[in-house]
Amino acid sequence: MATRKNKPEVAERTLTAAFCHMVNAAPKASVGLVAQLGDWLHSDGSGLLPVTPTHGNILDQDGRFTKIVSASIRILRRIIDFALERHEKVVVLMAEGNHDMASSIWLRAMFAALYENEPRVQVIDSALPYYVYQHGKTMLAFHHGHLKKNDELPILFASQFPQIWGSTVKRYCSTGHRHHIEEKEHSGMTVIQHPTLAARDAYAARGGWLSERSATAITYHDRYGQVARNTVVPEMFEQTA
Repeated sequence: MATRKNKPEVAERTLTAAFCHMVNAAPKASVGLVAQLGDWLHSDGSGLLPVTPTHGNILDQDGRFTKIVSASIRILRRIIDFALERHEKVVVLMAEGNHDMASSIWLRAMFAALYENEPRVQVIDSALPYYVYQHGKTMLAFHHGHLKKNDELPILFASQFPQIWGSTVKRYCSTGHRHHIEEKEHSGMTVIQHPTLAARDAYAARGGWLSERSATAITYHDRYGQVARNTVVPEMFEQTA
């Protein structure tokens, strides 16, 4: 008799395999940036209820919040440790999302503490939900996408980080939030809206929102900007019982 798979374990295996595959498949690089773009935890555990923190929308959550937190930490540590095997330096971003505004705070603090004695790891520690990393003449910007529309981001980052903007010639901003692919070149910056590996929950299904599940690793040159991509889909890592 077949047994029902434990969904949190399936999700953990899929996420870990997908990100490790992308790290391994990407071209060799001295710096690796683990960009967790927000909503890493589907709900913030406000009162331990599976609801969004601002609007109280009810969400699907498989398992107790304590188990979700433990799995989240294990996955991220595995990804970062694997990135350390491939890169001389690893930059870690734990962005704020609209589903995990509080949890993103302790994630940043926790991973800064976990790797405080590892000089090869830099955790971007910013309470401002707009993040940047300068890679030579290339500017890498990040925002979950819940506070500003994509076409508003270039002027915001130019105003918020004028020195980095002025000293770079290639500029990219990565967002998430809307779960589907959108990419557009604006004046001075390309905004890339990434999809998600997560399957849609009941709230998304009832709303009729559909999107392809995938994740992409992008390689940036310090002078030439984007030079390579490799993409994974969850079906690549599914295992039959």
